[in-house]
Formats: sequence, structure tokens, C-alpha cells
Amino acid sequence: MYSNIIFRTGDEKFLVAEFLHLRENQLLKFEVASLENPNELVADNILAVHYADGGAQGVAGAVEILYCSQQCVKVFYGNYVYDNLDLDAVIEKIPVLEYFDSRGGLIPPYLFGGEIDFPEDWGYLYMGAMNHFFVRKIILDKTETFINTLMNNGGRSWQVFDAVAWFCMAQQNS
Repeated sequence: MYSNIIFRTGDEKFLVAEFLHLRENQLLKFEVASLENPNELVADNILAVHYADGGAQGVAGAVEILYCSQQCVKVFYGNYVYDNLDLDAVIEKIPVLEYFDSRGGLIPPYLFGGEIDFPEDWGYLYMGAMNHFFVRKIILDKTETFINTLMNNGGRSWQVFDAVAWFCMAQQNS
């Protein structure tokens, strides 16, 4: 299904050093498409998601999606707090996000240790400060060693979405 994804290969520590160098020197710039119409996305092509709660640190309401098109891996971005992203349409494509939706004034259940029924084909990482990372297990299987090496060599959880996008060779600006 994801045979057109080209994963970076090589020594994990070298890859992490390269990724961190690009991040620290602001050389890592993905080509980002607007998430204007989430209804056009094919749910099975969504590889990973960074979801920021409405009160999250960083950019509250941010939704970044790593997406596998026929041509390449893309990054989509929208914001349901500061822009007009239709979060309900995003939740239709990624139903687990409803557990984190606090727009109705309710406190999401995960804050108090509530049980979340994750689909078995998805993995989850709390990125801190009310930011969440979801990744398909098939992608996690390819990136897990890289992510672990990143976390053990100076990387931070808030960098995980970019790290996976970079590892999956998402389109970058020249």
C-alpha cells in the first residue's frame, strides 16, 4: 500500500545528527499544502498526525498531516483555532481525534488518565504541552529505531512529527 514511500537509510546516529543539524540551522523546510478541504483526503493515505489542543503550547489548534499521495509524501497544515479548518471533517478521517477535542468546553478524558480506544493500526506519542502525535503502525515499524535514537541523542518529543516527515522523505522546499 505504501510502496512509493522512500525511507532514509543508513546509520541511525548519523541520520539523527543530520536531522538535528538541519533543524538547529533552520534548513529543514517542508513544502506545506493547506488543509482547506479535509474531505478530499483519503483516510488510508494519512501516515501521521500532529494534533495540538485548543490550549496547547506552540501553535494552539494546529493540525499537521503526513500524507502519502501517488507522487510523493506531503505535509498538510491547518488550524481550527486561528484559521477556518473544519475539525469535524478531520475527525471523520481520523476518528481517534475526537478523544482530544475540547471545543465543547469539556476537558479531554486523557488529562485524567481516561481510557482511549486507539485503533490497533495506529501508534501514539504524547509530545508534551497538549500536543499529540499519531502514526500508522506500518510507518512506526519503519521509523521507531530512528525515533528512539533521536530521543536518546538530544532530540525532543515536539520534533517527532518533523523527524518522521523527514525520514519518510516528505516534499521539501529547495
